[in-house]
Amino acid sequence: MVLSFIASGLDRLRSDERGAVSVIMGVLLIPLVGFLALGFEVSNWYLITRGMQNAADASAMAAAINNGANYDVEARAVATQYGFVNGANNVVVAVSNTAACPSGGNTCYSVSISGYTPLFLSQIVGFRGDTNFNGTLQKQLSALAVAKQSSSPDNLCLLALASSGAAQGIRTNGAPTANMNGCDSMSNTAAQCNGSDLGLVPGIRAE
Repeated sequence: MVLSFIASGLDRLRSDERGAVSVIMGVLLIPLVGFLALGFEVSNWYLITRGMQNAADASAMAAAINNGANYDVEARAVATQYGFVNGANNVVVAVSNTAACPSGGNTCYSVSISGYTPLFLSQIVGFRGDTNFNGTLQKQLSALAVAKQSSSPDNLCLLALASSGAAQGIRTNGAPTANMNGCDSMSNTAAQCNGSDLGLVPGIRAE
């Protein structure tokens, strides 16, 4: 009778599914939290990198427009306005006037901004970053912009200098090609033409 009671109890235990969802959720919670943590971290890196790129674009343009002996001072001053101070908080703003141009030659101005940001939730999935500062794991981020001094002034009627890389500098929807008495237009960021050509001209722009 005792054996029969034990066998009956084991059968009930084997068929009892109460709490199964809790066990499954407990197992799945670990990778779920890991993916959420990594998504948060990558989004944070993207926002910081976009800020760096905006600063590098503006700084490279400033250096090209300056085109003088203190081009590097002006470029770093512009980067400072965007919150990236050379030598502060492990930020490096490197400026050159002998950078390789996309179209050939080495007469372009370049600005490279690099820095570090602490790791937060990405450590849950085992990511260790690029370096360790004072016991804190850090991820290195960087941005590069190249600009060239225009060989001749452009007769512009429309100039867009968006401060955000995600913004559309100039956008037209079905408009005809602009004809502003012989002058033209230029956008530092994106220019979207829906249905016609804006006729942008070469000039001082970040590459």
